Amino acid sequence: MINKTAGVLSLFSISFSNSLFNTVSTLKSTNKITKTPTTDSPKWLKLTLLSSILAMTLATTGCSDMPGGDQQDSAQTEDGKDGEKKEKAPIPVEAVMVSRGDIQQTYRTITTLEAEEDAQVIARSTGLVQSILVEEGDIVTKGQLLAQLDIEQLTLEVQQIEATLNQLKNELTRQRSLFKRKLGSSDALDRARFEYQSQQAQHKLSKLKLNYASIKAPINGMVTERMIKAGNLIRDNDVLFQIIDLTTLKAVLHLPEKELGNVRKEQKVLLSVDAFEGQLIVGQIERIRPSIDTDTGTFKVIAQINNDNRLLKSGMFGKVEVVFDVHQNSLLMQQQAVITQDNRSHVFVVKDNKAMQTPVTIGFRRNGIVEIIEGLNEDDLVITTGQQILKHETKVEVVGETRQAVTDAQDQAEQTVVTATTASR
Repeated sequence: MINKTAGVLSLFSISFSNSLFNTVSTLKSTNKITKTPTTDSPKWLKLTLLSSILAMTLATTGCSDMPGGDQQDSAQTEDGKDGEKKEKAPIPVEAVMVSRGDIQQTYRTITTLEAEEDAQVIARSTGLVQSILVEEGDIVTKGQLLAQLDIEQLTLEVQQIEATLNQLKNELTRQRSLFKRKLGSSDALDRARFEYQSQQAQHKLSKLKLNYASIKAPINGMVTERMIKAGNLIRDNDVLFQIIDLTTLKAVLHLPEKELGNVRKEQKVLLSVDAFEGQLIVGQIERIRPSIDTDTGTFKVIAQINNDNRLLKSGMFGKVEVVFDVHQNSLLMQQQAVITQDNRSHVFVVKDNKAMQTPVTIGFRRNGIVEIIEGLNEDDLVITTGQQILKHETKVEVVGETRQAVTDAQDQAEQTVVTATTASR
């Protein structure tokens, strides 16, 4: 309709211009128009052009003023036959229920395990290794025989000194008898006494060297290293074995100065090592160094670790959490459900199949679990997947199995207490 109207108006303008031009030409040719100066000719041309422009303007105005138009046709297409908008489908989401549990605030750091009782077995006698009675990994007790040196020469030396000692003892007895009968001098008696005492000391020393030829464990523990072989020549102060009492393992911590006021003796610590992933070993703080290292700005803390089964080894690298505080029977929620913007946190709670944006206040947090101080109630259904694209009162459909927030976290930690972490700085 619009295109036809524009075409008609265009043809009208062209026809009008041509007619006007032909009329002027005819009048000139029949001398019915007075000859005008040359300067008047452009006036006729201007008149012709103005008439054409006027006709085109009318055509354009007519097209734009036509009722209905393309917009009406487009609106009819969008509205459809019934003229009603199609209702949006609900957005599928996953949700969990808010539940209650205990949550602890901890400080997380790294540690190296060290044994409180760690001894090197040193040779205190010279000789050849005759036999080795223990191997690495063996559990030994204090005084247990570990290795034996050749004692043949040492035994002969003891026997020789004993013979000389007996001779000097008899000489001392004779000099005392002579002195009592006033047949001997006091100088001879003193000389005999000194020689006997000197030989007596030599005898004890030779017996001690003979005893040192039997290498014995200085502490209870496990043989972690053996440095000798049978037939080796051992000299004084050679290192023969390494023994560590694994039941006395300590976790050495270096905490920042600002945490000094939070740490106390007998506070619980939770240790995890890569060798036993998923397991937590419980210990407690035993000693706190009362001074600050000026180079690092930290203070040293020693924590005793329960290692009765000897699974942990000295030198292991681990992650440890010092428990500072405990909140019992708190509302707990998965951290992935919380959206934080401009230091403000909120979640989406499902009510009447709608996502209701709800502000919340967060407390302790750890391993994907957060404490809800304010904003939620127990058993509220909170969206954990799909909440990033939601708006307030958006229609939703909960898919999947609905579960409590802390169930998975407790199974992973293999304990009933959920701990929270203050990040190490």
